[in-house]
Amino acid sequence: MINQPNALSRRASAFTLIELLVVIAIIAILAAMLLPVLVRAKTSAKVTACLNNNRQLAMAWTMYTQDNADRLAINSDVGAPFNNTPSWVGGTPPNNGWLDWTVNQNNTNWQYLVQSGNSLLGDFIGNNYKIFACPVNSRYLSPSQPHDWTGRCRSCAMNAAIGDGKKFGGFDYSSTFWWAKKMADLNFPGPSGSWLLMDEHPDSIDDGILYTSSTYKNGTGEYSELPGGQHNGACGIAMADGSTVMHKWLSPLTLHPVTYSNLNDVEVTLNPDLAWLANATPRPTP
Repeated sequence: MINQPNALSRRASAFTLIELLVVIAIIAILAAMLLPVLVRAKTSAKVTACLNNNRQLAMAWTMYTQDNADRLAINSDVGAPFNNTPSWVGGTPPNNGWLDWTVNQNNTNWQYLVQSGNSLLGDFIGNNYKIFACPVNSRYLSPSQPHDWTGRCRSCAMNAAIGDGKKFGGFDYSSTFWWAKKMADLNFPGPSGSWLLMDEHPDSIDDGILYTSSTYKNGTGEYSELPGGQHNGACGIAMADGSTVMHKWLSPLTLHPVTYSNLNDVEVTLNPDLAWLANATPRPTP
């Protein structure tokens, strides 16, 4: 004779509603505890990738200088060649390498970044085009840009005061703007205190050059273009000695939201971030 389980034993082997709710609550608590850890890990990985990109670009820039008798890479306005030498990044004329919110091929054609005829640093980085784009900053795309694009191919620009080339003449300070042509010119501040490359604000970036006047040391003046701040208010920066830093901006005016429009010539007063940029911009030794 086969014994049938009675109702009491069946109830004892099943979850009660209260037990099930307790299990769900525990899982929810564990998920809430782990989620910030996972977010921090993901954020940390992107910061590491950004700084590594800057470090590799700075290394290529340094190698070019070492191979060219201390002369710095050409850093021309609108990426134009200078004395028949390409700028550090270029593209198709007339706006060589100009990025915008349109379907312009300069936005995605990475060959302009690595081909030696278009990019002066191309021979020093091979085909490693990914180092020109921050994994956070470059992912922004306007509604008019194709949905199959994964982002723009470049997010960084070089300090206009570092490297010879054609410079823009329309700023109030253009007539007195100074730039280093050789590594030996970087005396004030020295290479460790001079910013070389940084990510620009997605609404501001266009060509591969970013201007700041060293006279704005008290933070009053004009951003020709805003720096990037997409790493929770911070920006990846390479210094001229090859070191890198994730610099945190302090002013909300610097951390302008991305609006998929052109954002240039931003006037500020006593802005600590503009003051930092000005003090990290090379100038003649007094």
